[in-house]
Amino acid sequence: MIQPRLLLVGLATFILAILSGCGDNSSDAGAIPATAITLTTASAKQVEEIERSIGRLEADVSPAIAAETSGRVAGINVEAGDVVEAGDVLAVLDASFQEAQVRASEGDVAQLAALYAQQTARVERLSALVADALIPVDQFDEAAAQREALGSQLESANARLEAARLDLSHTQIIAPVSGSVERRHVSVGDFVSRGQVTFSLVAPEAMRVVLPVPERRSQRIAIGQVVRLRSIASDDVELSASISEIRPVVGARSRAVELVVKITNPGHWRDGASIIGDIVLDAFNALVVPPRAVVRRPRGEVVYVLDSAQMNVREQPVTVGLRQPNYWVIESGLAVGDRIALDGAGFLTNGAPVIDQSSESGGKSP
Repeated sequence: MIQPRLLLVGLATFILAILSGCGDNSSDAGAIPATAITLTTASAKQVEEIERSIGRLEADVSPAIAAETSGRVAGINVEAGDVVEAGDVLAVLDASFQEAQVRASEGDVAQLAALYAQQTARVERLSALVADALIPVDQFDEAAAQREALGSQLESANARLEAARLDLSHTQIIAPVSGSVERRHVSVGDFVSRGQVTFSLVAPEAMRVVLPVPERRSQRIAIGQVVRLRSIASDDVELSASISEIRPVVGARSRAVELVVKITNPGHWRDGASIIGDIVLDAFNALVVPPRAVVRRPRGEVVYVLDSAQMNVREQPVTVGLRQPNYWVIESGLAVGDRIALDGAGFLTNGAPVIDQSSESGGKSP
């Protein structure tokens, strides 16, 4: 038979053993589990401050070809969309009136040339008679004056003939530059007056991009600054050019100034297309990190710096400067080479233990 005293001791020992076991389990439950993260390294790089604008593409040379003489359209050689070379004949006007003007002017010149030649011969004869004192000097002077007057009339007639021939040549409407026909404004049978627009051309090589920028940015923009351009329709080509003109007028509605960038068409950009322009406002060396490495906390923006010996992280406040889609500039709080949490940073707290899975996830520096 078991003694009551021994029974009590055994029961007490059993209870202590249970309490001791419960205490150990409680300690394990309170441990903070390690968070799986990837890491990146704060690095220095040349960065650019960019102002992005969406503008329009225009032909830098787009002449409106006007008729330089009057007449009825007798023939048209090109249509909208045709490619032409400088000097090609685009259309022909009825030249009947101009041809008649040339013939009349040629007749005037011939008549005055004959009279001038006749008067010149007379002056030469009178000159010999004056030398022999056979006629009065006044008679010679009068003949010489008549020859002078005929010479002036002949010179005017030649000028009129030249103008008539030029007017006749203008019955052919000529392309002043190489390009493509944007629009035809006349048809066969139309009567056109001097100065009336007949064709619109676009020279596809010389282009200009007009970019609007906010008025508040205008003080940081100057002629010569670099702009990178690409088409919205096809971004496979990127051009680098410089600002060639700043239009001084601020738009009444947009409150923007316009920049002009002259380029050579890469081959498939079309007049009127939308163009994205990245204007480089500044370029400098800076410490950068990926945007998702920065976490906003009640105390401000922080990153989590790895303590590789302890495999935990330290919460580090930072000052963020320039923010670009692929990187943020850190103005203070980090040094080049600091390893910081990237994926999983938002789940961390100061001193949290971590597991580095960078090699598995392929985490990269900016």
